Amino acid sequence: MTAALRMRAATYVLAGVAFACGPGSALAQDAVQQAPRPSLSSPAQMQADAAQEVQAPPVSPPPSPFLPAVRERGVLFKVTPPAAAPLPAEMADRTELTAPAPSYLLGTIHFGTPQEQGIDYAVLAPLLEGAEAFANEVDVDSPWRPDYDGYRWLPVETPLESLIGKEALALAQALLPAVPRQDLQRMKPWAVLALLEARGENAGEASMDARLQRMAAAAGKRMLHLETLQEQLQALDCVPAAEHAQVLAERLRKSWVLRIESAEAMAFYRSRNLDAWLASIDRMDGLDAPARAVEQRARLCLLEERNARWIGPLETLFQDGGGFVAVGAVHLVGPDGLIARLRRDGYTVEAVPL
Repeated sequence: MTAALRMRAATYVLAGVAFACGPGSALAQDAVQQAPRPSLSSPAQMQADAAQEVQAPPVSPPPSPFLPAVRERGVLFKVTPPAAAPLPAEMADRTELTAPAPSYLLGTIHFGTPQEQGIDYAVLAPLLEGAEAFANEVDVDSPWRPDYDGYRWLPVETPLESLIGKEALALAQALLPAVPRQDLQRMKPWAVLALLEARGENAGEASMDARLQRMAAAAGKRMLHLETLQEQLQALDCVPAAEHAQVLAERLRKSWVLRIESAEAMAFYRSRNLDAWLASIDRMDGLDAPARAVEQRARLCLLEERNARWIGPLETLFQDGGGFVAVGAVHLVGPDGLIARLRRDGYTVEAVPL
């Protein structure tokens, strides 16, 4: 079973969190931000709006001295650290400082095929080969421990049907036919939402994250994982199941929104328009005010707080030079995204065609 990056207008939208559903790990999705938008009209209208937004060039707002905007399109970025100030001894000896090798930051998406994503691994391979170290969110080979079950399973005495109702459970089963009913009854709402946002796919070893980690390991690269599987599961499970059930129930009642948003997510990724993707996520189409409040809390756990934890290790890696980092694409953009944080700290971040 797999989930995907940060959950879009649901709860996680393909940003890139690992989710282990059993002995093997799989991919899950991150949380989203609350933002106002006019109510939905119809699936046809939403599809037309999505197509127009994908094709339209991004609109640059006035520059802010506090929150540098990231408006160039891309999913692959070259990262150069700020120049290091020479030490007094180096100045006296007229020692020339060697600039560190550039590093690369890749935003990933956790569902779909390479053809859908527009990803050519033959282009990424030389960058990985030339890297000194590879970093990603979590080790895709992390072993599952029995004590992790509490993050993904509901208590036996509280099946999913008791939280969302019989009709909503039937809708979930219809949308996720590959999930046995007994497992669906045990899954926490965040896990069901994650599967729905990933089109119910089980990417496994075919996922971008798994494939890139395998490529780096085969090339003998030093490996760095930004968090443990348990830390990811804690972030995914940060909102109580009874509250997250409100979001799941609303999503199931308007399941056509999920289908449109999954298609829209892939279109934005393939067109390398991450800013438009984030804006689409932040609209939280189809959710009422209480559900949006739940999503806002999930976003803090799954995006802002994790980005804040990751930036220190990432800057150390980029300062050393020669790093290749692959994390969920939506972690890159926005005022608290990794790119904005790096630029505020003096790093040069440039989009690279891919």
